Amino acid sequence: MLRALYRRLPLPKAFRPWLRNKVPLSLQRQRQFRKFGSINELYFWRLDHGIDTVVPIQNYFSNLFPDLETATRGQVWVYDRNGAEIARPKFDLPHRGMHLARISELVGREHVYGTFMWHIRMPDSVANQELVRKNLVYFTDRGYICYEKNNSQPAFVHGVDRYAVFQRQDMESKDLFYGEPERARAWIPEFPIQPGMQSAIDVMLLNRTQGARECLLTLHRNGGEKIFESSQTILPRGGALLSLDKQTLDLLQGDTGYFMVTGLPTHWGRPAITRHFSSGAISVMHC
Repeated sequence: MLRALYRRLPLPKAFRPWLRNKVPLSLQRQRQFRKFGSINELYFWRLDHGIDTVVPIQNYFSNLFPDLETATRGQVWVYDRNGAEIARPKFDLPHRGMHLARISELVGREHVYGTFMWHIRMPDSVANQELVRKNLVYFTDRGYICYEKNNSQPAFVHGVDRYAVFQRQDMESKDLFYGEPERARAWIPEFPIQPGMQSAIDVMLLNRTQGARECLLTLHRNGGEKIFESSQTILPRGGALLSLDKQTLDLLQGDTGYFMVTGLPTHWGRPAITRHFSSGAISVMHC
């Protein structure tokens, strides 16, 4: 409430710093950021086209606090495309250690794609630091994941947004980072579509909010003419895989073009793109 008043009242600029210093830090923040804890990302996994999803989970607390003993434990949550939980393995994580998980070993091949996240419990040595408790510190873990093609060719991509907020050292209950609905957004990748550059493009979408969102993928000729569209409703913590296959890309008839996604649930949650090449290789990127 105080945070909303502070942001919306027409207060003089010179008065705002004085007021901020008088209000406790916890009351300046949204409800989900008033203690201390960890913030984790939601990721997209897939097991189609010979692709496996490999998850290298690192103990990042060891790098932030190299002089402390940071051995801890963690957990992975795997969801299907509609956000329903299908696996929840646990693991131990040593100081300066890494845990490697393969989605193909956690779910059956009847599942083609979905979402997942992991959480590392804040070590006791870190949680007991006065600096962490007094300043209500939240550590954000947005690691790298790997899409591995045919057990040989890796393509790495990193997290770009935030999803779950774990308070203190909790391992089970969580809050959503986006506690309030975000307005839908549009996105266009940085690269154009050129003839012969790739054989297909997949757009991997996530919903990090608490409400269902409909996302629309459109393909345009250079100049703006729309020649294709495809949409899908994404449930909370679910995902969608919208594709531009060779037949669809051929609609450009040798011209250059671009594609666009509208309805993105969050400001920073730009999609990941998988580009398939005639050689069988893939590349994955955020752009």
